[in-house]
Amino acid sequence: MEVQAHGNKYEDIKIRELTGLSKKEYDKLKKNGYTSAMDIVRGLHSDVDISIKTTGGKQIDSSDITKKLQQKEYDLIVAQWKQITPKIKRFHTEHRFHIKLEHESLLWGTMSIEKINEYVTKIKSVDYKNRAEVLGYRKQKKIVWLNELAWDKNALIQPRPKVDSTQARVQCSIHIDKLINSGIKFQKKEINILIPSGPRIRKSKK
Repeated sequence: MEVQAHGNKYEDIKIRELTGLSKKEYDKLKKNGYTSAMDIVRGLHSDVDISIKTTGGKQIDSSDITKKLQQKEYDLIVAQWKQITPKIKRFHTEHRFHIKLEHESLLWGTMSIEKINEYVTKIKSVDYKNRAEVLGYRKQKKIVWLNELAWDKNALIQPRPKVDSTQARVQCSIHIDKLINSGIKFQKKEINILIPSGPRIRKSKK
């Protein structure tokens, strides 16, 4: 949970600002609760779907890639932070990007849904509870499968396969500088929000 704590806290702040409700209160109103693809849903105290992300660098980690494929028009809010003390993060800049149907080729490049789903099926075929299969994937299949996928390097969205002792799935990410320079309309504002949160802690992968 540590890797998500500061993100959840920022989501709560933003959801309160935009809807007047806490994240917990708002999630209760959503059809799929906190598992909904969007943090703020169109028609529910909002005129647009909104996804809220945070990053301490340039990479914006996103959801399961098959869910991302289904997201066509929404606002992407990205808050950037720095670790200013061992226990405090300062959110200093916020961008709000307006993603439209016309941006699909920018986001996905030449990649087809069929090709992406084929790759996702391969990743999910790895039995992550079987250590030998996980090691086999890392040593023999990871690079081969990525090469076979032949992902468009110019696409804003890039695949991030996650295979370890707890999961076998494909997430995705976007580089914020490339998003800023893509031509997609956005607003930028300086912010100064302090959130208690230590440095990012990742569980060791087995």
